Amino acid sequence: MWTRHWLSLERSAMLNGLRIQQAEVIVKVLLNTTDTNMDVMYGDMVTKTQQEIMLQKVMSHIAAVKKDMIILEKSEFSALLAENERIKVELAQVTMQLSDMLNKVRLDNKLDVNLDKSQVKEMKAEHEKKILVARNHMMEMLADQDRLVTQSKMKIDTEVAGLKTMLESHKLDSIKYLAGAECSSPALSTMAEVFSSNSETVLQRSLDVNLSESGIRPEDLRELYQIDETCSFITSNNFQKVALQFPDELLVDCVAVSAALERETNAKTYILGDTTYGSCCVDEVAAEHVGADCIVHYGRSCLSPSGRLPLMYVFGRRPINVQECAAAFRELYPDQESHVIILYDVTYLHAMDDFQRLLGDLYPNAVFSVLRVAHSQGQVYYGSLKESINSDDGRVHKFGRQFGVKSGKSVEDYRMFYVGREGLTLTNFMMTWNRCAFGSFDPDTSTGRAESININKALMKRYYAIERAKDANVVGILVGTLGVANYLSIIEQLKESIRKAGKKSYMFAMGKINVSKLANFLEIDVYVLVACPENSLLDSSEFYKPVVTPFEMEVACNKNREWNGEYVTDFQDLLPEGCSHVDFPESDQSANDDTTDVSLITGALRTSCLQSPSESTDGSSLPSSVAVRNQTLTLANANPA
Repeated sequence: MWTRHWLSLERSAMLNGLRIQQAEVIVKVLLNTTDTNMDVMYGDMVTKTQQEIMLQKVMSHIAAVKKDMIILEKSEFSALLAENERIKVELAQVTMQLSDMLNKVRLDNKLDVNLDKSQVKEMKAEHEKKILVARNHMMEMLADQDRLVTQSKMKIDTEVAGLKTMLESHKLDSIKYLAGAECSSPALSTMAEVFSSNSETVLQRSLDVNLSESGIRPEDLRELYQIDETCSFITSNNFQKVALQFPDELLVDCVAVSAALERETNAKTYILGDTTYGSCCVDEVAAEHVGADCIVHYGRSCLSPSGRLPLMYVFGRRPINVQECAAAFRELYPDQESHVIILYDVTYLHAMDDFQRLLGDLYPNAVFSVLRVAHSQGQVYYGSLKESINSDDGRVHKFGRQFGVKSGKSVEDYRMFYVGREGLTLTNFMMTWNRCAFGSFDPDTSTGRAESININKALMKRYYAIERAKDANVVGILVGTLGVANYLSIIEQLKESIRKAGKKSYMFAMGKINVSKLANFLEIDVYVLVACPENSLLDSSEFYKPVVTPFEMEVACNKNREWNGEYVTDFQDLLPEGCSHVDFPESDQSANDDTTDVSLITGALRTSCLQSPSESTDGSSLPSSVAVRNQTLTLANANPA
């Protein structure tokens, strides 16, 4: 077909005027071009077919892949999804396990920290225990050392006393040797009396006293010693034997006073000196020894009650500048509305009238105390001093003095002004009314001042003594008075309180106490002194064992009595009828009355046992038991057969 076509094309070219060769060339060119195009077209067709075939293959492959994916989704993908869920669950479990482990680690750490703290506390407690043991051991060593020192001192004192006795014996032997056959001569008899006087000779000896030595005119003597009032006291009661008790500083006038009283009353007088316990107390024992009907006490007094013999007080008249006293009062209390209670030493009673007149109405709230002694316990001549007490005021009676406080006020709302020397009386007042501010005027120096003594420090010292009393197992009761009323009652009460507290008690009557006397009884842990309020406050720093007051021993033994800052110096207030009496707790036989606490001094545990009256402590409560010393220097009870 193509040949026919090319021939017709060649024939047409020739018809158009072309030569055969040109026509053939054109036809050949066209033929080649056509062949080429046909080849290209054929190739394109082949390529397109191949592409279609490839496309079909690809589509088939895609369909197969889709089919595989569908199958995979239905089978393997589900498995993978399940595996994924399982992995998630395992991951959650692992997370929980990790959280639990973390919490456990945290808890273990806390437990370890708490354990470490507990171990540290235990180590600290063990260390403190070791320190306490070491301290107790050191205290025991110090106590042993003090005991050895005391024993050494006692041995030295004994040796010195023996040497002194031996020396006196040698002196006496020398005198006898030198006297020889002249022992009966008057000269030697007089010399022998120097070393050993006959008691009858001493009692019958007459003394020459020069009345001019007193330095007081007779008219002043009558006023100073209240001769007229004393004579009235003696004659009105028809006393025949009168005991005159003088302190040491007034003994120079005793003969003149005695002579004047005997001359005007026809009564027999007996001159007494101070008691062995102090000049402030009345010596009723010595007065009873001479069979006296009454006692006249001269000089300063603590006004402690005594009820065995009729008693009259003559305080004397110590010099005082009343003008300077009033000026000192105004300087200490510039506010004229101040509430002040005026206290004074009894020897300045004579000046209180003038002092009250000088103050006048300038201080309407000033209260003057007055001396109030029961008639059965003594008589006091007051002069014209007015008592600053209204009928509706509260009355306070303490230490033989009485004053009133306004309605709605207490003693703690007042300040105190004391006229007198610094001494036991002022200390007694300040310890009793320790919540009040004190001012004082000393007549000897004519100066006034605000007392700055640290009462709290003094009270802490007394509290330390109470702790020593709580630690004590053996208590010595010192009889410091034989004239103050009810002293036997407080001794019996102390013995009962000490026995109920599970301690032993021994009573000592040795006169005026001193360091040497008390050092003879090493087994006593603490002493309690029964004395008047002023002599009870004994500074026991020089003693080997502390000396406490009955109130302090009551605080140590009676669990119902607590330390609250109140301080009682008068043992009369501790008796059942006293204002500060506290009953002892009842003993319960069915329960354990042992109470344990820690000593604030040694740090050791101590036990107090509340005993019933039927119980006894090794016979120490027997009235006939006495303290004796055996070979091992311990206390034992020996009852007389």
